Amino acid sequence: MANDPNRLQRQKASTDYLRMRNQHRANMADMVIEIKDEDYADKTAGLLNGPKLIDGLTVYIPSWPNLPPPTETDKVTLYLDNGSGRWDEVGYHEFTRPVGGGPLPETFPFAMTIDTNALPDDATCILKYINLDYTDWETESQQTTVICDRLPPYKHIPPSELKLVADYLDDDNLPAGGNLNVTVPGYPDWKPTDKIAIYLVDAAAIPEDPSDAELVFFDNVPAPGVNDTTVQIPADKIRAFGDAECVFLYVLIDAAQNPSAVSVHKAVGLTFGPLPENLKPPKVPQADPGPLLIEDVGRGVSVWIDKYDNWKAGDKVRVTWGGTEIAPDLDFLNMLTMEVPVRPAVLMLEEYGQTTTGTKTTAVSYQIFRKGRPFGPESANFPVNFEVPIPWVPWPPVDWPDPVHPSLLAGEVKNFDDSRTNELTRADKGQSAKFTFTWHATAINDDVVDCFWDGTPVTEAQVTFDDSVHTAGDPHTVTIPWSYIKAGGNDKELPVHYQVHRPGVENDLHSAPTDVDVNAIAVELPAASFPTISDPTGYPGCRTLEPDGALKVRIPDLTGLLNSGDTIRFVFIPMIGDDLGSPDNPIPGVKFEKDFVLGDSASPLTGFDFDVTPYSTYIKPLYDLNPDRRGRAKIQYFFNDGTEEVGSAALVTRTAFHTPADECPITP
Repeated sequence: MANDPNRLQRQKASTDYLRMRNQHRANMADMVIEIKDEDYADKTAGLLNGPKLIDGLTVYIPSWPNLPPPTETDKVTLYLDNGSGRWDEVGYHEFTRPVGGGPLPETFPFAMTIDTNALPDDATCILKYINLDYTDWETESQQTTVICDRLPPYKHIPPSELKLVADYLDDDNLPAGGNLNVTVPGYPDWKPTDKIAIYLVDAAAIPEDPSDAELVFFDNVPAPGVNDTTVQIPADKIRAFGDAECVFLYVLIDAAQNPSAVSVHKAVGLTFGPLPENLKPPKVPQADPGPLLIEDVGRGVSVWIDKYDNWKAGDKVRVTWGGTEIAPDLDFLNMLTMEVPVRPAVLMLEEYGQTTTGTKTTAVSYQIFRKGRPFGPESANFPVNFEVPIPWVPWPPVDWPDPVHPSLLAGEVKNFDDSRTNELTRADKGQSAKFTFTWHATAINDDVVDCFWDGTPVTEAQVTFDDSVHTAGDPHTVTIPWSYIKAGGNDKELPVHYQVHRPGVENDLHSAPTDVDVNAIAVELPAASFPTISDPTGYPGCRTLEPDGALKVRIPDLTGLLNSGDTIRFVFIPMIGDDLGSPDNPIPGVKFEKDFVLGDSASPLTGFDFDVTPYSTYIKPLYDLNPDRRGRAKIQYFFNDGTEEVGSAALVTRTAFHTPADECPITP
C-alpha cells in the first residue's frame, strides 16, 4: 500500500499545488498598491484623509522584476470598486522598454492618480491593478481596501448655532475662574470620533476660515451627540477677550478629518465690570414747557441726555422719537450731557401724523448700548404741535420744516402809480407801494394774513378774512408804507412774502417770497466790514476775536459820499440762527450802538476801525442764546441827511465763537 500508484500521484499533485501557491503568494507579495501615510487619517483602519481627496487619490504601483524585451510593452490597468461591487477602470499606463534595454524609464513606485469624481462620498473601496505583459499574460495584484469618507458632519450644511445660558455675559453669569456651559446641538450623523472646535471672534470681523481665530475649546463631541450635549469653556478664556460684541462659531471634524461648514453664528455681548445704571430721563428743552412748534424744528431740535453711572468709553446711545429710531447710534462721549440731533427732522412730523390736530404727547426715549447689550430704555413725554392752517400736499412735505406752503403763491409788488412791477426806483422815494396776494382756497373767517417787507411784519397791511367782503381764491391788495421800504434799504432781491395765521392753530404758514428790486433810497452807503473775518459766509471762530473778546469793525472810506463833521450811527445786532438766508432774528435786549463824527482823530473820513465790546454784553450772547452755538451778527451804519435816515448796506456774518467744549477763551 505504501507504494500505491494512486497515492503517490495524489501526493505529487499536492506538492505541486503547494509549490505553485507559495510561488504565487511570493509574486503577489510584491504586487501591493502603495498609499502614502499622510494620505490616511487612520492607516490601521484604512480610513483616508477626506479633505485631501479634493484633488483625487494618488496610489503607487511597485516595479516588477521580469521586464519586457527592448521596444516591447507591459500594460498596467488600475481598477476601483467604489462600493458598488463593480470594478471600474480608473487608471492606465503603458510601460515600454527602451531600444537598448535597461530599466524602464518611469520612476517607481509609479504614481497613478484616481480622479476625485471617481471616488465615492462615503464608502468602503477596493483597489487592484492588472499587469498585462508583452506576452498577453495577466497578473492581478493584491486587493487593497480603503475607506473613502468625504462627507463632513451635517453633510456641508452649516451646523446649528450653539446655545448659551444668556446672550450677554458679565461678572454675574461668567465670573473669573468659572466655566461657561455651552450646549452643542445634536445632529443625526454624529459619530463617537467626531471632534468640535469652538472659536470666539469679533462680530465686526468674522473670518471665512476661523482656524486663525481664538480657539476656546477643542475636544470630542460628548456622547450621545445625536442629542444636545454640554461642554464647558473656561471663563478666563472668554473674559480675556474684554468688552466686545462677539460671535461663537464652531466646526465639527470627523475621523476622516473632514471639517463641517462653519456653524451658524451665535452672537454674544461681553460686558465685564460695573454696568450702566441710574439712567436719567431725556430732555428736549424746546418742548419744555412746550409745545414744540415748527419754528423750533427750523432752528434744530436735539434730545439731551445726562451722563449715567458707570460710563465706559465705547458706550453708544440710541434715541427713539415716538416709535422711530434716530439713526445712527452715537458714541456717548465722556461729558456730563450729550446732545443728539433729531435728524431727519421730517420724522418728527411723521410721528405727529398727517391728520393730527392740536398738541400731541410724544414719547422720547433712549437706550445705552455696551457692546450690543441694551440698558434702559429711559423715556419722557413732551408736547408737540405741528398743526397748520392748510394741510400739507404732498405728504410729508419735501422741504419740511420750511414753512413755505406750495398753495401760498408768491405775491406781486407795484410801485405807487402801478408803473413798475416788483421794482422800486429813485422815482418812488417817499411813496408807499402796493402788495397783492391771493386768498388761499381754504380760507375761513378769522384767518389772518400778515405781510412782511424784508422780514419785517407790516402792521398796517395785516388783514383778517371775512367772507362777507372777501372771497377765497380772489386777489387782495394791501399798502406797504414808505417807512418799511426805507427801513429795508436798497436791495436788488429784497424779499417780500405773506403769512397765514389761523386762531387756535399754533403754526403759521408762509408764502413763496417775491424778490423786489429796490433802489429807492437816495444815498447808497457801502457796508461796514469785519477786518478779521475774511469770509462772512463761512464759520468765523475764536481767532477772529481780540484777546479780550472784542470784535473789530471797519468803517470804509466815505470820501465823496459824506463830509467831515457828518455824524453816523453804527449798530451791531447779534442774531439767533446761522442760516444767512433766514430773516433777521435779533437776540432780544442785545444791541450795540455808537455814534461817530467823521473827521475826528478816531474816526477819519477815509475809514477807521473800532471794537464792539465788552464781550460779555454783545459777543457772548451769540454763544449762550444759540442752541447749536452758531449765530449771525449784522452790522450797519446810518446817516441822517436832514430829511431821512439812510442806512448803509448791511453785512451779516455767521459766527461760531466756540471751542469743541466751551465758549472762546477770553483774557479779561
